[in-house]
Amino acid sequence: MFECKELDCIFLETNMSMKKQYHMVYECIPLPKEVGDMAPIYFKKAIMESDEEWSMNKKLIDLSLKDIRKSVPRGLPYFSVDFGLQGGFAHVIEDQHKFPHYFGKVY
Repeated sequence: MFECKELDCIFLETNMSMKKQYHMVYECIPLPKEVGDMAPIYFKKAIMESDEEWSMNKKLIDLSLKDIRKSVPRGLPYFSVDFGLQGGFAHVIEDQHKFPHYFGKVY
């Protein structure tokens, strides 16, 4: 569908508040091809600069070889982005109160 309109798409997944009330958001966002080509670079930089400076978990998780369920420890809040069908990145959220719920949608 996106290819016929000459668009790329990204999929954003935010999974937070695991202990109080389970809340997960999954979004598909169409992008112009030139923005979609650069999206992995922008997201990698944004994830590396997000959240706590000293984190207990790996800051950037590569999802090109494994899916999110095998990459993020069960029960931890996370943000992930997939670039079409080619995998993407995930990030374990250290502090849910500081991590913006709109992360990934501001550009």
